[in-house]
Amino acid sequence: MLLGLVMVVTLVAYQQDTVTHKDSLPPPPVPAPAPAPVQTPAPAPAPTIEQIRYMAGLKTATRGVAQVRDGVNRVVRTQQADSLTRRRAARRLGGLCGTARSFIVSGRPKMQATAYADSMRVLAKQVTTRLDSLTSALTTCEKTAGRDPSTVATTLTGRLKNYDDALLAFRTALKPDSTKAISQQ
Repeated sequence: MLLGLVMVVTLVAYQQDTVTHKDSLPPPPVPAPAPAPVQTPAPAPAPTIEQIRYMAGLKTATRGVAQVRDGVNRVVRTQQADSLTRRRAARRLGGLCGTARSFIVSGRPKMQATAYADSMRVLAKQVTTRLDSLTSALTTCEKTAGRDPSTVATTLTGRLKNYDDALLAFRTALKPDSTKAISQQ
């Protein structure tokens, strides 16, 4: 009996589906095509292998620069402390200068300014020149930081500032100019 009931319902449902109904509403209007999108500047090209190598060398050298900065900050903070603390900070600066020099010397050969073109090459060369200047001061720092930490810290502070200025100019030039992209829209 259940089987018969299912067959009747299926038959009636099948007959109802075959009848088509006309819609009384007109079809919806086709939307107008969207206006052409404003062209955004093309993304910067992928860095070359030489540029990737330059950045890897810069990363290694930056670790050394951070160590120099730490040593200089220790000496500056301990200027008003007792003599033992000042002597300890001076010795630490000498040791950090040696370690920093090894990081900078290992990263510097990878930093070939020829990896970049035109104005970027000039900025990359400035970074490497300032890094070389800092490296030459680190040898003196290793030898004399224990005897005359304030003079060494002053010298290193000046060289670090020059390096920071060159690095800031280089990194700013690497970033795509967001103001140019906005003005082109």
